[in-house]
Amino acid sequence: MRKIDKKNKVCIYLDQFVVSNLVEETNELWKEIKNLLEITYQKEVIYCPLSHQHIFETAKKELKNAIIHDEYFRKLSDGYLFKDELFLTTQLISSLVRKNNHTLKTFLEDRSFKRMEDIYDYVNQVYNVFDESVTYQLSGQNELRKLLKNRIEKKSEKDMFNVIRKLETRNFIDRLEEYILKKRIYIRPDNYGKHDFPHWIDQILYVLTNKHSFKEKELKLLLKELKENGFSRIPTFNIKFSLGAYLAIKSKQENTSDHIDIMRVTNGLLCSDIFFTDRKRKFEITELGLDKLYKTKVYCGTKVDLEEFKDYLNNLIL
Repeated sequence: MRKIDKKNKVCIYLDQFVVSNLVEETNELWKEIKNLLEITYQKEVIYCPLSHQHIFETAKKELKNAIIHDEYFRKLSDGYLFKDELFLTTQLISSLVRKNNHTLKTFLEDRSFKRMEDIYDYVNQVYNVFDESVTYQLSGQNELRKLLKNRIEKKSEKDMFNVIRKLETRNFIDRLEEYILKKRIYIRPDNYGKHDFPHWIDQILYVLTNKHSFKEKELKLLLKELKENGFSRIPTFNIKFSLGAYLAIKSKQENTSDHIDIMRVTNGLLCSDIFFTDRKRKFEITELGLDKLYKTKVYCGTKVDLEEFKDYLNNLIL
């Protein structure tokens, strides 16, 4: 039984490095995988939805190459795009509180989206703002992690991990309680150097109220859920804050690419049958047991993984 009911097709999340290797046919193994992907897609066995992160990163290439990569990926997508974190999270919360089943529309959008040549300049402008803001946000954090490196004892890591996750949950609970008490929400700005962005909790509550029509009853049910289970039954939060806590206790340095990777995992891991990411992210996902929890096979670009993926595609068309 597939995770998304789309005529029993296998949902495959392709990372940017995969698309680049497919388009450029960098070696014989990638050529074989490309051929198998195209055959299985034509036989209506698989589909590979686009992601916002693909658009973000593809736009960093020269326009000609960006168009080629984008057009190839779109051919495998069935016209679907993974929802971004805000709208996926609010949909998951709504389904949880209202006890609704997940459907294809829970995870994916099928709206038409503009071609790369039409959005290239705009996406690059957005990326530059994002990069500048993330770099500002991480500067102090990375310095602190340098100081803490190797100072957290192995036996304390699990406790620290849980404390960090609970702090994030507590922040959400506090804000939700304030909203229920005052019966109004306003979106606070978070400053990232030269730029202000809407506070993430306020955005979630705003969308739940205005898009999903949450009333006081549903907000109180959400509050009860968070107090009893934290973020464990809200997959996007569980994935995002597990990875964040892991990087913190391991004193890992972060950059813009890491944040884009985490956005990919947050949006795509839950609903994909096959999920591609880089070697470092795969290690973190499997170390945390997120692949087993969400029943997703995770691959990276090692030869062993690529050979296994090739065999998997071959078996789909036998």
